[in-house]
Amino acid sequence: MLEVEDFDVIVVGGGPAGLNTSIMCATRHLKVLLLEGDRLGGLPATLYPNKTIPNYPGFPEGIVAIELIRNWLRHVRFSGVTVRQETVSEISRDVTVTTSKGRHQSRAIVVATGTRPRRLGIPNETRFAKEGKGIYYFPSHPEEFLGKKVLVVGGGDTAIDAAIELLNLADEITLVHRREGFRAFDENVEKVKRSGAVDMILNGEVVAFKGRKRVERAFIKHGGRKLQKRVDAVVIAVGLLPNTEPTKDLGLRMDRRGFIQTDSAQRTNVEGIFAVGDVTHSGLRLITVAAAHGAIASHYVYSFVRKPYWAKEAWPTKM
Repeated sequence: MLEVEDFDVIVVGGGPAGLNTSIMCATRHLKVLLLEGDRLGGLPATLYPNKTIPNYPGFPEGIVAIELIRNWLRHVRFSGVTVRQETVSEISRDVTVTTSKGRHQSRAIVVATGTRPRRLGIPNETRFAKEGKGIYYFPSHPEEFLGKKVLVVGGGDTAIDAAIELLNLADEITLVHRREGFRAFDENVEKVKRSGAVDMILNGEVVAFKGRKRVERAFIKHGGRKLQKRVDAVVIAVGLLPNTEPTKDLGLRMDRRGFIQTDSAQRTNVEGIFAVGDVTHSGLRLITVAAAHGAIASHYVYSFVRKPYWAKEAWPTKM
């Protein structure tokens, strides 16, 4: 029989939103269990550890992503949060969590499972996305792109950030975006344009990759023609998908893209279940927003669990 351990709140996911939720709940003297099946820190630790975060308060010159995560991890340890490396397979309506190592009981659960890079789903993408074969979802280690011909796919912040990271490293940078305009911050788009080092193919679509042992060519549909581009590396940045698999049987309300809907208190439509960070329907996916979600959720988790005299709000039935 699986062991059942009792907590006030279980936080599922150890990215920025999960870390700050855990810290804030612990400061309110709640018994907190933080579960993470992979590396603590989420995408800032795994996908872009060396990226400078330009818009986090208190760091006017920016802070490197992994340094920010290390600060949070120190704070988590200081706060007395119980942290376990366990992959969550199911979150249940009875406010229990089943993992690869056991079953945990709590009074509230915070879903902070984050997102993963969206794939193009085109020929040979998966084959060459394996380590060392040329397809990446962010230039996590920019030095690996030194002197290479790089294709960047996408038009949002991640794609533009990737192009900026590679400006003084890559021998040649081509950016393909399926639209005319960009969703990224205007300032960064202008920086890429002013550099004169990035060849932009707008209203284009990458349809296939080819190569022998690694990616060597990309095929692009553009203006009724099919272009062939020689490449040494490809960075695909075409959006993010929510990691909602552990919640599949909960009946959570989601938007049309599969992101979890919450109210202003980060509560879902299922009593006792909260959601924070990039897995939610919040349109602005910034580390500052994820941290703010954690602060908001911790207040209402405390209210839900401890039921102080001022806690008068009923759990929402509609989002």
